[in-house]
Amino acid sequence: MKEHSNIFIKLLSAAIFEKTPDFLLSLPDWDSIYEEAKAHQVHTLLFPLFEKLPAELRPASSLLEVWKYETLREAALQLLHMEQIEKVLLLLHKADIPVIALKGLVLRGYYPNPELRTMGDADILIQKEDFHKVHTVLTSLGYKKRKHDERHTAYSLNGYPDIELHGILTDSEEMEKLNHFTFQVWDNTIPAFIGSAPALSLSPKDQVVYLMFHIIHHVLLSGVGIRQLCDLTVFAVSHAEDIIWEDILYEMELYGYDKFTLVLLSICRELFDLSLAENPITEEEEEFETYRNFLTEDIINSGVYGKRTKEREASRHILLYMKNKHPSFSPAEEAVKPPALKVSSLCNLMRFFFPSPGKLSHQYRYARKHPILLPFAWLHRAFYNIRQLSLLSFFYNRESVSAYTDRIQLLTWLKLR
Repeated sequence: MKEHSNIFIKLLSAAIFEKTPDFLLSLPDWDSIYEEAKAHQVHTLLFPLFEKLPAELRPASSLLEVWKYETLREAALQLLHMEQIEKVLLLLHKADIPVIALKGLVLRGYYPNPELRTMGDADILIQKEDFHKVHTVLTSLGYKKRKHDERHTAYSLNGYPDIELHGILTDSEEMEKLNHFTFQVWDNTIPAFIGSAPALSLSPKDQVVYLMFHIIHHVLLSGVGIRQLCDLTVFAVSHAEDIIWEDILYEMELYGYDKFTLVLLSICRELFDLSLAENPITEEEEEFETYRNFLTEDIINSGVYGKRTKEREASRHILLYMKNKHPSFSPAEEAVKPPALKVSSLCNLMRFFFPSPGKLSHQYRYARKHPILLPFAWLHRAFYNIRQLSLLSFFYNRESVSAYTDRIQLLTWLKLR
């Protein structure tokens, strides 16, 4: 881990637990720390720490002004966002529509300054039979239905963040069949308030499981940011007496996610000193430590949802179309990787450039309805990816291709691919 990244993590840990950053003895590279914090959308969380630092250790006045402006702007936007979502939730409550608040709507309340925990949209879980009623409420407020997939439907209103309606909490209906997770969470909900609006919240156990699902969903694409680890940490600390980790791991094992869960908890322990009442993490082997460090670096380099660089964006789009599964290789074995795996890498690229109609995103839906238009959709999509994601430079850049293959190896070891 780079020096400025190490300091960034320590500052973030101090911020989320309201501690004084007394470990800082000399002036750090604040420019790099700010860039990294902003890439992860946690720069706002760090700003209150500056009051606890002596003047000689604070950022330069020019950077401090920019940081202050960004923090105040984000806080104001979050307050407006919450006012609007309260209005929506009150109308849904008035219409007797049960709603479970998800992600940032609930997790922001576990931070010292909730308005400094930014969120890009509002996520709520509703029962499938209530979709039409919720649609009526949202459209009466001026919201427009924007996009729909198996997991959620997004509604947008100019000047406000989107509202995403979730029907399931897993990645797909197929995944739901493994344990009917979404069906079960409705029986375990607890009353909550989002501002002044009554709503429901997931139970502590279900919240942790859902957080893991959400993190894994993004890790499987281009990556997940440090903010999601902060969310998991502050929630786990606040509900230390309510969470039975043995039950969590049992549930995650049903989906094949138990290994990843242990690695992520180990990372939270290392970065944020997360202490668990019953420690599910056994003595770590050398290989475990190697891949844990690998995942830690991947998270830090990721930014919010892996969109920190064009290369990661391109990698994200390729991984989306990749097919499972290969045995994982040690660095020594990488040098003599069998030809079959190299051929498989080529197959992954072919799947990316020429996906089946079912794999195409919403903007190419015409090919789903009319398969004869599939070749045209491939050309349409190729032009977009080459222009928007700089894919040609991605393939000609050795570092980019290496990062892509390294992520495949990491995901394979984690049993996510």
